[in-house]
Amino acid sequence: MKPAPFEYFAPQNLPEALELLAQYGDEAKVLAGGQSLMPLMNLRLARPKVVIDIRRLSELQYIAPLSKGDLAVGAFTRQRTVERSDLVQSENPLLAATIPLISHAQIRNRGTIGGSIAHADPAAELPALSVALEAEFTVRSSRNQRVIRSQDFFLGYMTTALQPRELLTEIRIPAWDPAFGWAVGEVSRRQGDFALVGVIVLLRLD
Repeated sequence: MKPAPFEYFAPQNLPEALELLAQYGDEAKVLAGGQSLMPLMNLRLARPKVVIDIRRLSELQYIAPLSKGDLAVGAFTRQRTVERSDLVQSENPLLAATIPLISHAQIRNRGTIGGSIAHADPAAELPALSVALEAEFTVRSSRNQRVIRSQDFFLGYMTTALQPRELLTEIRIPAWDPAFGWAVGEVSRRQGDFALVGVIVLLRLD
């Protein structure tokens, strides 16, 4: 099938994207990697009147160390970029071990960290991982900015605390504690399929 008709915008920078969200609100959907939104639109399960394509927003593509060992990841950073990051490999073994479980490499080449989190599919790895890591999300609108704890972000099935005129811009992951013990695993019908059962465990060993 083909998607229903929609109006398309490709902002050149973050302020322009936020202004478009302010203008169109819940009539708009943000297109990042497109790995979740486009199949829904093709099946006409999602029928946005406006699509805001943020792939030109290079300011949301980064992995950066912060003070005290925290990591900041721009919401438009590709999953494959995180997977290949030496910084991630050295600073957060649970994040490094979980990313390769996401679908296939071709999907990770397109899929973004923020897109998967904002989509909030309970079968996806990144929402569960962000809660286990006690990540915090920076969300912005044309008027303000706020930080939401991952524990407070996911409200239910594919439902988040993100408002229609807000954009998830950054994921902040607390510093890794050497005393952590961790495990990640999932069961799926085939490699790369959505998990039928997935478990992420993070605990501090005394």
